[in-house]
Amino acid sequence: MNATPHARAAAHRARTVADVARTRCANPAPVLNADGRAALLEIAALLDTAALSLETAEPGTWDGVVITNTMDWDASHALRTAETIAAANPAIGFPPRFTQYVTAPVFGNDVDLPPSLLPSGGAGPALIAQEGDLFARLHAVHGHLRLKPLSRDGVTVGYLKAAFALHWKHARLAEAVAAEPAPTVEPAPLDLTGLTPYTVGIIRLAESKGLRAADGGTYRGVRRITLNAGGKHGTFGTIQVGKASGRALRAELIHGNGGIERRAQGALAVRALVKNERVHACPDGCTAHSTADCRP
Repeated sequence: MNATPHARAAAHRARTVADVARTRCANPAPVLNADGRAALLEIAALLDTAALSLETAEPGTWDGVVITNTMDWDASHALRTAETIAAANPAIGFPPRFTQYVTAPVFGNDVDLPPSLLPSGGAGPALIAQEGDLFARLHAVHGHLRLKPLSRDGVTVGYLKAAFALHWKHARLAEAVAAEPAPTVEPAPLDLTGLTPYTVGIIRLAESKGLRAADGGTYRGVRRITLNAGGKHGTFGTIQVGKASGRALRAELIHGNGGIERRAQGALAVRALVKNERVHACPDGCTAHSTADCRP
């Protein structure tokens, strides 16, 4: 029994993607290293294996009806192996689930867009626009491929090559992301609502001495204002404020991890503690082995 139209269409796509891999491998542009070129050749060979199996494997039947949505083990194994190689070599520009393009005629599956390359903390507007444009164009190409899943004409070849060209551009976008300076995220200003003017004055005094104040949350009616001069050996501590009264209740200040804790009870004592503190900020790149060895 001959291969089904679904299997032949999948084989056609596999051979097309194999051609893309070989063409990319032969590209003289010094983008890929030797490992990347070897990976592309191996992927191409696996895709040829899958195509041959799809074209020659006997289709299954059920009660005399030919089953069109199955794939033999040889083809499936070759495609899974090709995906594993692509995932291990992201620089070649093949998306993690690239064999979805091949299996779509058989299984009717969609083709996923590749995962975003932009950092979770945000990226510049230019990179966001570039990736958004690539995703939009890929989505349009995927839509065209869905319209004629069993086609084996030049139009299908063109759309497949266009899709992998867009994936290649997306992979190159990673280099631009790496080169872009990380966005600086300014901490949210401390909410001083409900604090007495005297407590606000203590916090401002601490900030003037180099202690950064931040909200440490509220527990059992007591709000914690955290103080930190920075670095593992830098001065840090807390001011505890009554949630209802807004008054400073107590405070602790410590000179770096493992340092001696100094405490104060009551608003006047808290202010005196902050005023008399010789705040120490641990410098960037500090190599001191202990707090005692790290000096202002």
